[in-house]
Amino acid sequence: MTGATVADPGYPVSRCAPCGRDVLLHVVPDGDGELRRCCLHCDAEIDPAEVRWVDEAALDRLGYGLVAEGGCGKPGCGQGRCGRS
Repeated sequence: MTGATVADPGYPVSRCAPCGRDVLLHVVPDGDGELRRCCLHCDAEIDPAEVRWVDEAALDRLGYGLVAEGGCGKPGCGQGRCGRS
């Protein structure tokens, strides 16, 4: 993970070739218990050397947004009708 540690602030992102864009990553253990970094959208495995950490402002520029407690403010948010999900 290019020297990143659990204490590093931010969110892991990388370029995903199948998705054709920068994406958020999630971590899953493989059969041997090793952690794999995968695309949040298509589960493609990402090379750990390609992972970079971004702050919340960069997430918004990548098309992700964090919603504060209480929803996004749009009618129907939290009732399965939010257009941001």
